[in-house]
Amino acid sequence: MRVAGAVHRTLISNDLFSLFPLTRWSLVISAKDRGAAGAVEALEELARAYWKPVYAFLRGKGHTHEEAQDETQGFFAQLLRRDFLRDLQPEGGRFRNFLLVSLRHRLIDEHRRASNVKRRAEISLEPWHEMEAINGISAAGAATPEEAFDRSWAEGLVARAMAALQVRWGKRAALFAELRYTVESPGNVAKYSDIAARLGMTEGAVAKAAHEFRQQFGQQIRQEVRDTVAEEDDVEEELRYLVTLLRS
Repeated sequence: MRVAGAVHRTLISNDLFSLFPLTRWSLVISAKDRGAAGAVEALEELARAYWKPVYAFLRGKGHTHEEAQDETQGFFAQLLRRDFLRDLQPEGGRFRNFLLVSLRHRLIDEHRRASNVKRRAEISLEPWHEMEAINGISAAGAATPEEAFDRSWAEGLVARAMAALQVRWGKRAALFAELRYTVESPGNVAKYSDIAARLGMTEGAVAKAAHEFRQQFGQQIRQEVRDTVAEEDDVEEELRYLVTLLRS
């Protein structure tokens, strides 16, 4: 994917923040032993943001759209039950790993799977009729269900970062529409002079805005990753893996 090169360049150009706040996933983990307030809500936010990889994994396993839909709903219903913290076993401090391991455990437990397959999750997910248009959705080209899971995870993370940036650039929507392709398709981007002519700007102003855009995108990607790891040391490794997935 062409986006990988731009992602990589923007990531390595931004220094780590000096402070590592209690993120959504670290909040969930801390609640297991300290009863942190807001942990359930934090997990629900993560589930809303990262349920698509679960669906992609199940499609990669050969489930039909309807089967994967039901199983995804059942999985999150199980995950979000009131006593989930009692059994919480974070895998390497990363929500991505925890989610995949939990899903594998659920699929192994055939009895639980059969009894919960029609149970609906306690969170509001995106309309299911949109799912088939999202990337095929077994993550086209993935060699394994695990690869489909990880690719969907990476693509969703980048999409959320871009959506957050779009909000930030709300008053400069036309410029945002032009500059987003400097990240999403850097090999097929219009010259700054062409963008300047279309928007009535100087070429220098476009170049400056493009630099600002890439910096902000890199920062937003880092924040998205931070929300899914428990330790600052995990951020860089997750970012490197993200770039690897987007390049494949």
